[in-house]
Amino acid sequence: MVKLANLDTRWVYLSVFLAVLLPLFRPLGLPITVGEGTKATYAFVENLPRGATVIVSPSFSPSSDAEVLPQMMAMLRHLMSRKARLVWVNLTVEASMYASQAMNALSGEYAYQYGQDYLILPFMPGQQTAIAAMAQDIKHAFSTDLQGNSVWGLEIMKGVQSISDFDMLVDFNTGDTCIYYLQQVQPKGVPVIAGASGVTVPYLMPYLGTGQLSGLLGGLRGAAEYEMASKNPGQALSGMDAQSLSHAAIVVFILVGNVSWVMGRRRQNQAR
Repeated sequence: MVKLANLDTRWVYLSVFLAVLLPLFRPLGLPITVGEGTKATYAFVENLPRGATVIVSPSFSPSSDAEVLPQMMAMLRHLMSRKARLVWVNLTVEASMYASQAMNALSGEYAYQYGQDYLILPFMPGQQTAIAAMAQDIKHAFSTDLQGNSVWGLEIMKGVQSISDFDMLVDFNTGDTCIYYLQQVQPKGVPVIAGASGVTVPYLMPYLGTGQLSGLLGGLRGAAEYEMASKNPGQALSGMDAQSLSHAAIVVFILVGNVSWVMGRRRQNQAR
């Protein structure tokens, strides 16, 4: 115990570092329970008609993509396995980057073609104003894609006359964009699902309880639950393994440190 009391703290840091790193390369597959919000989200997507037209809105920034990006990738795989047509609406300056990266990573795997199976719209400033414009007159709200090409002659937009022609909208967010969608788009008959960072979840939970939100994913845990529900393990489950193992390592060191301290005190008292 005396040796433990004098343990170089660098060994503690190394142990926690390895506890985080190793599961990322070799996942442990630790089981997790799937929450009600995730179950509702998965069930809703699973019950969409094949070929449904879905708005995907990546309304987050690099500061929160460790939590929200895995949610987006997990749901995209589920949507694309059901041949959903994806229209990317970008309300933040980083959003088109995330849209392009996601489709570059997945389009080949699911044989998706631009203009037929997915479409990336340019950055739309104003957030609430942009969403209100979409809800009022989607054809007037945007006319060109990210590259400046006309969108209304593309195969994916055939049959779309208004916002009500979409089967679902999913907003991956860390702020108020989901609320704006609920205010402007959900009353038009478009079901809204949210993927949110952990600190945003309490803000959105009441909307899930009232039924205004059709589903809600919260933080990295929500992404891992969705991977578990869809039986498609990926980055989120590996991240949860790393989180769990690192927490376990910290708890072990706290327990060992306290036991060492108590034993040392007893020896000092006996020596007096």
